[in-house]
Amino acid sequence: MITQIRGVIRAVGEESLTLAVDPFELEVLIPEHTRRQVQGKVGEAVTLHTTFYIEGQAMGARMTPRLIGFLSTVDREFFDTFCSVDGVGMRKALRAMVRPVREIARTIQEQDVKMLATFPGIGEAMAERIVAKLRRKVGIFALIVNPDGTATAPAATNGEARHAEPDVVSDAYAALLAVGHTEMQARAAIDRVLAGRKKFKSVADLIEAIYQQEKS
Repeated sequence: MITQIRGVIRAVGEESLTLAVDPFELEVLIPEHTRRQVQGKVGEAVTLHTTFYIEGQAMGARMTPRLIGFLSTVDREFFDTFCSVDGVGMRKALRAMVRPVREIARTIQEQDVKMLATFPGIGEAMAERIVAKLRRKVGIFALIVNPDGTATAPAATNGEARHAEPDVVSDAYAALLAVGHTEMQARAAIDRVLAGRKKFKSVADLIEAIYQQEKS
């Protein structure tokens, strides 16, 4: 499967862009937020992190492979997570991703059904389903570093690892690095949370605690 592709943007449409990868020109579906980011870059080179979806109905209809592109691997991972909700298909997810992934994840994390319901194609019933399914799965995306490259993790403290299983700490640390935190920032965020008395048995619990602490 093609996971990354680099080429020159020939055109940007409402739901896709045309990418020249000599000697081919490929149609790549993109999220709405990505479309806004690249629409002024026709003629420029871009690297997209891609995934394949098969579009069509299973009962005898034509099945069409679709290449979907994202500007980061984190955006691609969030898209796959978003599509795991029943009723949120590939097209609906792409249209709904009108804001940066960090903001969408925080909307879900905060269980803000009313805000989520305003996204294209997402009504209140679907928003409630998304929150119920993903609230404990999108915490790491809510901790993506700010657009200027900085993170808002707290200063380092002397947290003790006994308040979490070693695998939980190492997996949470790797997850923070994956969404743009430096090694120092990731350690500081984890140390601060582990300084409390609460015990963490899962990465989701530890990530949620870091997110809640970042807010305060």
